[in-house]
Amino acid sequence: MRTVLSRKMIDALLLLGAVGMLCSPGVAAQNQACVPSHEVACFMPAKYVNASKPVSVEVTVHKKLFISLEGLSGYPVCHWIRGKDIIMTIKGNRSVELLPPSQTDSGEYVMNCETSSGNRSFMNVSLHVIKRPTKPHLMLTGGTVRSSPKFKCISDGNPSPVITLHIKNDMNTYSGDGTLSSSRCYDKGLMCCATNSDGQECSQLYDYDLDSNFMKSDEVSNVTVSPGLALLLRCRFERKPPKQSFPNPVWSKDNSNILQCKSNEEMCFVNDQHDNSRMAYLVIKSISVNHSGIYTCRNLNKNTTKSLYIHVQAEGFVSVQLDKNKIIPEQKASNSCLEASVNYHPVLELCSWEAPDKTFTKCERESRVTKHRSVKVCGQLVSGDYKLHLEAGGQKQTNTISVCVAGKPLFTFADDENTFLFETESLVPASYEWFSCSLSNSSCETDSDYITIPGTFQTDSDVLCNKTINGSLSKQLVNGDKLQVCVTNSVGSWCYQLNNLTSAQPNKGALSTDDNTLALKIGKLVFLCLWLWQ
Repeated sequence: MRTVLSRKMIDALLLLGAVGMLCSPGVAAQNQACVPSHEVACFMPAKYVNASKPVSVEVTVHKKLFISLEGLSGYPVCHWIRGKDIIMTIKGNRSVELLPPSQTDSGEYVMNCETSSGNRSFMNVSLHVIKRPTKPHLMLTGGTVRSSPKFKCISDGNPSPVITLHIKNDMNTYSGDGTLSSSRCYDKGLMCCATNSDGQECSQLYDYDLDSNFMKSDEVSNVTVSPGLALLLRCRFERKPPKQSFPNPVWSKDNSNILQCKSNEEMCFVNDQHDNSRMAYLVIKSISVNHSGIYTCRNLNKNTTKSLYIHVQAEGFVSVQLDKNKIIPEQKASNSCLEASVNYHPVLELCSWEAPDKTFTKCERESRVTKHRSVKVCGQLVSGDYKLHLEAGGQKQTNTISVCVAGKPLFTFADDENTFLFETESLVPASYEWFSCSLSNSSCETDSDYITIPGTFQTDSDVLCNKTINGSLSKQLVNGDKLQVCVTNSVGSWCYQLNNLTSAQPNKGALSTDDNTLALKIGKLVFLCLWLWQ
């Protein structure tokens, strides 16, 4: 009997444990609604039940993809199918995460569902896993004694990126197979860019002019790169006089000479010449930590040099400089921008702005740059907190800026037996002051006609986007026929006039004196009830 009872107790405990697991937060979270974010993408079949064409779903490789059956009635059971294989089965109104998406997951799928009442439905789904272009590899290819080598630019991504090459101070864009003869830019800088629907990444030829004794603005003295990337540098000088023979420039690393390319060296240099220019390309096909150091190119004829430091870093980092607050005048809010300065390594894989309503917008970035120094969001801005989400090299960063869209304050006026009253809502800090005007001295039509009433200047030093300000003025201080109150904040200054001082009537939308008194009585009554309730 004891043995049977013990087994029953064990079974009961196991059952309770199973129930506890099923009710745990990790499992229950699958029943929660899927909420899109900068890290999560949601596919909800209920939105496409009547679709006549295949449903297109896009997700980047850095997002989690959830399939949510929310909105499907009748306790559905759905199968996510690719070809003849059932990838997963989802039951009830749950949200289930697919495996982290990769480029190989792009393709055609079928969502086949059946409800508890026997109704069946299916839809064709085209899944597109988007991958930002990789940092392009800019390399040299070909070249003989009689012909110059070509630049070759390659990059990976999904969709396959379009490769373009850009010569400094040349308005033309060179595309096609990603190659360009080096003779086209023997004395100018070169950049290659890879672009697809998820963004653009660029690499450059690091070019150094040995005819100059100083580093030019476009000559880089420090380069930080990731292991595995290709690196291409060039130094050059003009042969003067043209017909005289000069030795070619040479490259060295940490004062040790680098060998000239012969076959398939990991690091070497290639000499070339065009017209009167002599040059040496330093080629590193796949850079590693051992390649960190100081590289120097020397013109042996004049003994002039240019140097740079190359730092090879595997660890990623990201940092951002973003103001904590921004005030925008209401008339400019429809076409304003938020901007942040960023620093990162190796590439900025994710960049999005989250608005106060939880919607997400991909960052606007500069084009044709090897590093994005600033990121923006532009358009209709509203009051509230905006968040900037960044990711680079596995490191994540989120910063917040509070936006205040400040408009023209709206005033309401009232008076009682001894006092003029006003109420307004304004950005603070703010100040206000009372002014009066006598018709016997002026027309009282302009602000300059009004004279300050001494002792009426007041300030509110709080820091808020919108605060109710209440002001009052003793009628005994008024010496004139018209009254004006002016409010000033960081956006501007506004003045409002009260014309009939014998019986102050409120502006449109204002509370009358009786209404004010009634509102005050009601407020006191509510406060008393709350106090008694405690």
